[in-house]
Amino acid sequence: MALCDASSIVFDGHVLGWFGPEEAQWSVPAGRLRAIRELVANVGDVRWFVVFDIDGQEVGLQSPANANGMGQVLAALGKRLNATLDLELELAAPGSSRIVWARS
Repeated sequence: MALCDASSIVFDGHVLGWFGPEEAQWSVPAGRLRAIRELVANVGDVRWFVVFDIDGQEVGLQSPANANGMGQVLAALGKRLNATLDLELELAAPGSSRIVWARS
């Protein structure tokens, strides 16, 4: 998987944080995660995303799926959530999406 040099994502065991171009950033406590999805956009320079759905929010926070640190974040977050968080849509058709994890 090629890295998206314009963004990075980190997880310190409690808070998930993303840092992007032009000082864009977001962070959320892991306990507020409702679901993790991946999707392939129909258009755009970056088309493969991971979306983090948050309790109390209608719109999910997103990161390019190939952001720096994504593999490490998914592994650590998977341990915290007791789940396997594997991404599968890197080569999928535009418009594809799937749920990676959802709180039961």
